[in-house]
Amino acid sequence: MHETDLHLDPNEASDLCRVFGPDELVRRGWERAFVTVLDEATAENAIALLAHAAGAPLDEGWTAVRIPADAGVHNGRTEDAEACASRDGYVYLVGSQFGKKRGPLSAKRSWIARVSEASIAKALDDGTPAELEVVRMRFGLHRAINDALEGLDLIPLGPLGQASYVDATIAAGELKGKTWSGTIAPTDHPVNIEAAEFAADGRLLLGLRYPVTADGHPIVVELENVDELFADPNAVPRCQRVWVLNDVGTADAPAGLRALDTRDGVEFDAIIGDLDAIGKSATVLADHPEGAVADSEHIRFTLYDEGPVDTKVLHHFGDIRRVEGVAVDHEGHAHYVIDEEGHVALRTLVFE
Repeated sequence: MHETDLHLDPNEASDLCRVFGPDELVRRGWERAFVTVLDEATAENAIALLAHAAGAPLDEGWTAVRIPADAGVHNGRTEDAEACASRDGYVYLVGSQFGKKRGPLSAKRSWIARVSEASIAKALDDGTPAELEVVRMRFGLHRAINDALEGLDLIPLGPLGQASYVDATIAAGELKGKTWSGTIAPTDHPVNIEAAEFAADGRLLLGLRYPVTADGHPIVVELENVDELFADPNAVPRCQRVWVLNDVGTADAPAGLRALDTRDGVEFDAIIGDLDAIGKSATVLADHPEGAVADSEHIRFTLYDEGPVDTKVLHHFGDIRRVEGVAVDHEGHAHYVIDEEGHVALRTLVFE
């Protein structure tokens, strides 16, 4: 694989999605471009563009630049961007919906945003902040996902997760009289979204790093009404369809989703890996030490209307564990964004 240091700050990048059509790429002298999100920043400070010069070798000619953005009244009110996906000239960003390593869940992480590619282009041209539309859901997506997962045999939450993520969040909402109080139920699982991609019908698929099934398999949940959320301030997230990748992960080495990518909305590439990073006092791993075992892999699968999903392994990353994003370009090369100690790397795998 070819590797390039992206020199991004902060050094916590997640996910990749392709941006710009052929005309815009040619105008800028590029042959491929991606957006990644920086997850230690607010939504308006989370967007970075990675572009590759036309004709350059795959390990040279890369540009990485932060894209300034303005979220209006929502500036400073979000955190923890974890996923991105592009469709119809827009890039969508998704907050993790989760909490810090020791809890509780955070309403600042319950959001989805979008920015037009035209606005990103203008920011590149003259530094004008890109216009970022933000929908703060105040655990509405958490509620919709938990309702969709009802009846699925999930990994047990565990006593620390119950106390730190669920009980503590419920108590804080009641104590402070939050508008979202009552949205989280005592029987809920905390939700950690780290992957997003659009299906062919325009519905947004969300890949969960946590929870997984009791057998350790990753879960994909469909958000039905993403555009309605931006059009109607009173819209409530709706999730119904759920898919389980039934040949990935085991009870002894559960695997969550880290990234999703597609070129046709039917066949998907994904990164799977552990449930949380080891050595960071993660509550998930305190309850489930086996959640640190699964290796990172690049897999491919097709989603049908319903039923379990079979997968094909395309690449095993060995000792590399923090693989955060995947995007397959027009030539079939797979690009990965990887968090490494002290820097963010982009690696490219050329399939023979």
